Amino acid sequence: MLNFTVYDYPVVGSTNDEVKSLWAQGALEGTVVRAQRQTAGRGRQGRKWISEPGNLYCSLLLMPHCPLAQASQLSFVMAIAAGETILPFLASPELLSYKWPNDLLIQKEKIAGILIETESQGGLLTEACVVGIGLNVNSAPDNLAYPVTALRCHTKVNLNQDVVFSALLAQIRHYYQVWQQEGFVPIREAWKQRACRLGQSMAIRAGNKDMRGQFIDISPEGALLLKEDDGRVHTFMSAEIA
Repeated sequence: MLNFTVYDYPVVGSTNDEVKSLWAQGALEGTVVRAQRQTAGRGRQGRKWISEPGNLYCSLLLMPHCPLAQASQLSFVMAIAAGETILPFLASPELLSYKWPNDLLIQKEKIAGILIETESQGGLLTEACVVGIGLNVNSAPDNLAYPVTALRCHTKVNLNQDVVFSALLAQIRHYYQVWQQEGFVPIREAWKQRACRLGQSMAIRAGNKDMRGQFIDISPEGALLLKEDDGRVHTFMSAEIA
C-alpha cells in the first residue's frame, strides 16, 4: 500500500521540481510536496501554471517499475482520483468530465490539470514518475486562452483545503493500487464514463499537423483513437485537442 510523507511549503518554484530534488536525495515512493503558491508552476509542454494562494498544488513521487510506455496510463489514474475527490463536493456531479489526456472539466471549464514527468532506465523501464496536480479550489486565474473554473463555484459545502487534500491522497492511494493489481482496464472504463467529447467530432493538433475526426475510443495503452470521415483510424499518444 502506498504510504505518504508530506512536505508542506508556503511558496516553492515548482512542486514537481521539489519532488525531483527530494528523489535525487533518496526520497521514497509516496513523497508528496504541497505548496500554497508556486512561482514557476508549469503544465504540459512547458506552459505556465498560474498558482495563486487558495488552490491546491501538489506533486507526488511514484515508482511503478513498469515499461515506460505504460507509465502514461498514470494520467488516467490521477484524473479519476482527482475526479472522485471533488465529486462529493459538487452540487451537480454529472457536470464533471475528463478531457484527454490530463484535464478535469466542469461544464467544459477546466478545474484541474495533471503533469507527469518520468525518469527512465535506459529508455525502457520507468525509474520514477513525478505527478503534479493543480486543482482550482477557491479561485480560477483570469485572462487565459481557455475557460477555467473553481470548485467553490460549484458546491454548497464550506471548503477546507486540508480536507480536499486528504481526500485526494486517499483516492490516489486507492486507484494507484487498483491500477497495479488489476491493470488499466478498470481505470480505462471508469475514465470513459466521464470522457469529454467521446463519440463526437473534434479537431486536434499533433506536432505540426491538424486533423479532424470522431473521437471513437481510448486504446488499451491510453492513446486517443480518432476516426476520419474516410474511415481511417489514427492513434495518438500525444496531441492537443482544440
